[in-house]
Amino acid sequence: MNVIIKSPLMQDRIKALLDGGTFGGVSFSFSEKRGMEMVFRASGDNAGEADLVAVAKSAIKASDFGKGIMFSVALGKDN
Repeated sequence: MNVIIKSPLMQDRIKALLDGGTFGGVSFSFSEKRGMEMVFRASGDNAGEADLVAVAKSAIKASDFGKGIMFSVALGKDN
């Protein structure tokens, strides 16, 4: 499943946080960037059961920069 994160700021830090990271049993890997959108592939034992949007949002908000930026997270189509 793909997770799309839109943010005008801190894209490099969001990418560094999620790419290769595992949160709540879900692993994220960076796939591509389209303007303000960053596409991550979500996988792992809990990926089918977890609310992937909530997992990604929680990971970003828990970071040292996440509370101070505007961003959105949505599910995307698999390629």
